[in-house]
Amino acid sequence: MSVALQEMGGGGNMVEYKRATLRDEDAPETPVEGGASPDAVEVGKGVIPVSPGPRPGMTSGTPGSSGLPWRVTCPHLRSISGLCARTMVGFRKRTRHLLGSHTQLELVLAGVSLLLAALLLGCLVALWVQYHRDPSHSTCLTEACIRVAGKILESLDRGVSPCEDFYQFSCGGWIRRNPLPDGRSRWNTFNSLWDQNQAILKHLLENTTFNSSSEAERKTQRFYLSCLQVERIEELGAQPLRDLIDKIGGWNVTGPWDQDNFMEVLKAVAGTYRATPFFTVYISADSKSSNSNVIQVDQSGLFLPSRDYYLNRTANEKVLTAYLDYMEELGMLLGGHPASTREQMQQVLELEIQLANITVPQDQRRDEERIYHKMSIAELQALAPSMDWLEFLSFLLSPLELGDSEPVVVYGMDYLQQVSELINRTEPSVLNNYLIWNLVQKTTSSLDRRFESAQEKLLETLYGTKKSCTPRWQTCISNTDDALGFALGSLFVKATFDRQSKEIAEGMISEIRTAFEEALGQLVWMDEKTRQAAKEKADAIYDMIGFPDFILEPKELDDVYDGYEVSEDSFFQNMLNLYNFSAKVMADQLRKPPSRDQWSMTPQTVNAYYLPTKNEIVFPAGILQAPFYARNHPKALNFGGIGVVMGHELTHAFDDQGREYDKEGNLRPWWQNESLAAFRNHTACMEEQYSQYQVNGEKLNGRQTLGENIADNGGLKAAYNVWCSVRTPESSHEGLVTDPHSPARFRVLGTLANSRDFLRHFGCPVGSPMNSGQLCEVW
Repeated sequence: MSVALQEMGGGGNMVEYKRATLRDEDAPETPVEGGASPDAVEVGKGVIPVSPGPRPGMTSGTPGSSGLPWRVTCPHLRSISGLCARTMVGFRKRTRHLLGSHTQLELVLAGVSLLLAALLLGCLVALWVQYHRDPSHSTCLTEACIRVAGKILESLDRGVSPCEDFYQFSCGGWIRRNPLPDGRSRWNTFNSLWDQNQAILKHLLENTTFNSSSEAERKTQRFYLSCLQVERIEELGAQPLRDLIDKIGGWNVTGPWDQDNFMEVLKAVAGTYRATPFFTVYISADSKSSNSNVIQVDQSGLFLPSRDYYLNRTANEKVLTAYLDYMEELGMLLGGHPASTREQMQQVLELEIQLANITVPQDQRRDEERIYHKMSIAELQALAPSMDWLEFLSFLLSPLELGDSEPVVVYGMDYLQQVSELINRTEPSVLNNYLIWNLVQKTTSSLDRRFESAQEKLLETLYGTKKSCTPRWQTCISNTDDALGFALGSLFVKATFDRQSKEIAEGMISEIRTAFEEALGQLVWMDEKTRQAAKEKADAIYDMIGFPDFILEPKELDDVYDGYEVSEDSFFQNMLNLYNFSAKVMADQLRKPPSRDQWSMTPQTVNAYYLPTKNEIVFPAGILQAPFYARNHPKALNFGGIGVVMGHELTHAFDDQGREYDKEGNLRPWWQNESLAAFRNHTACMEEQYSQYQVNGEKLNGRQTLGENIADNGGLKAAYNVWCSVRTPESSHEGLVTDPHSPARFRVLGTLANSRDFLRHFGCPVGSPMNSGQLCEVW
């Protein structure tokens, strides 16, 4: 079984856009410019599925691979929600990027509105078209139709004209009826479905008659039960992490430390325990040679969701103060002295501010052709000489033998050169404090309640969320999903998945692909040679639906997790074992070719994604359920739900980043110059359009959100794609600076304002808010 490491952190990663996921789940799930969690791996038949730190599907308060869930992004994947998949080794589900930019209220409203708008627009337009095409005006009166029609009517705000504000028209009623739950910064259908899936998994894992023939499934139950051992976790307190720090060589914040061991501490923190100080290293398909895996290095190292939090110090004074308070509190919980802990943590924060200064913003990293640099380890050593790269990479990928000529793909040459200079001029004690702080971030969510309380205070400032009311069992389901997601998926699929759904979904994808290709044929700005290549790429898109077959084969599933030791007695040790295991899995992939059947999301995940290096779209079993999809729903409803997702993901193959990859998944120029120039003109129109939208007085970044806006607009043409959402002001701000998706409101308004079908069916006159008279169309 082969596994390609999927590192899900650090919005700064070049890989950040490579896996386009469907939704931007909770605030914690937004991409972070400086940190990447290297614990996640793609899983296919015969592959080891280890998940990365915190990732897709978390609610406020979910621990992440870095301790706080906000540091996770989805490298290589592009999802419709913006959320990373649940294949993570660290912690993930409660809140992926704890420090994301969404507050509780914003996040909650945003999610729920999102799906309602998609369903509503899909249904309204589809039913409108059906009404005018069907002379008899027959009405669907099945129980499913009546139930959904009632929900749609409840969601409407009929006091608003759809041509004035379709978002408010379609979602206003729902927003009034659904205040944010306590402890949440956003709420949506994705969250609701994940809660539903969690309840199913809880029942399966706590069943007193649990007696699986699979050792991997038994490990899953042991891991879950170890997380529930609250009394034992409280009894141990901070001691497990204190012992680990002593083992590594000490921490100047809490006591004696080895002053001459920078490389040894770096190897332990970034290698053994998979934290990402200064940079991140992972194994993944070579973008320019997608049939082979290669070592990849990118920028990382920031704790807050975006460099803007560090650099705009006046506007973010409250956040920076809350972060420093958090750092100080954790330092003291681990044995630091009040007089010196804050001073030393202030130095660590100043180092992170210097890292933020050299970190390249997301919107300047969207052209992978420009940021892709392949070199040897020897050349990397010359570029960034402050550390011994051959020693570090050999340790990280042990027992593989590496030499100076080993190829490495670097996605931040200027950053690595500057970070090397920064390391050379920084005091050894500050470097040590920063390295251990990265380890502390990653591991504290496995400790006692005091650490969780400290985290909640930071989240309140970042997102406007109050104390989380998430029950312990939900946190433990999320952690189990991160650690043993495919073994957990085996239980989920056997208990819930309707196998016929796969065949129906494949038929829907075929219809949407056909609709997209028909639209290609009507583009007047594309030359015939590029058009034919684009059609061939669309034809070649590979779809995976439901789950990987190996999870239902006990021996194959056991082989995937062979070597991962899980005890019911120590949750903290189970997490450390997981980091070690994921590092070994990563090393095992370098000399193996990528497998097209590898999965980057677990079956129970409520999301979907497009992966350009494989030219594939993936729809897990978790999203193939109501309200996205149901066998007894009319076709219009399913196309308004899961059809939206399918159209969105397929269009990612042709957004401003996906279009750089050919049908084989290789990064190469395959467009004719005149068509490329025309494409850029059309996308410039869309970038300008979205840059005019504002949230709480802040303008959207049309460049940063361009790929998702293209997918929303292109997906709408193929499946009437639309979104709704509500967020708190703090969460909205974080989203504007970190999220590749536009805010939910403008995913609705911007997309429909560019839809000729919408304007025609709803009769919106030129000059109305929904019809400016200028349409920005790409696909």
